[in-house]
Amino acid sequence: MRAILAYLIVKPGLEAEFQRQMTAQAQRCLANEPGCLQFDVVQDPKAPARFVMLEVYTDDAAIKAHQESQHFKDFRPVVSELVAERKVEVFHMVSDGKAKRT
Repeated sequence: MRAILAYLIVKPGLEAEFQRQMTAQAQRCLANEPGCLQFDVVQDPKAPARFVMLEVYTDDAAIKAHQESQHFKDFRPVVSELVAERKVEVFHMVSDGKAKRT
């Protein structure tokens, strides 16, 4: 499995719109991509313009399918207008990636 961590700084005053757009995109990815196992968005309470996304995919092919999906291509220009800074890292999952509590 692969995990993607994206560190994002949103342009001033656009935090609520970013949150709305990003959570909708997370729902689209989970609903339409069988290889997308998890897509969470968190906001830093001490720096509200700072967000972190955690995406978990079955493998590199699932990430490629995500990047080639129409909803991803449609979303890129939307999110680009909202984000001032962005850093993305891809990791290998070490744990089993399953929820530990329900």
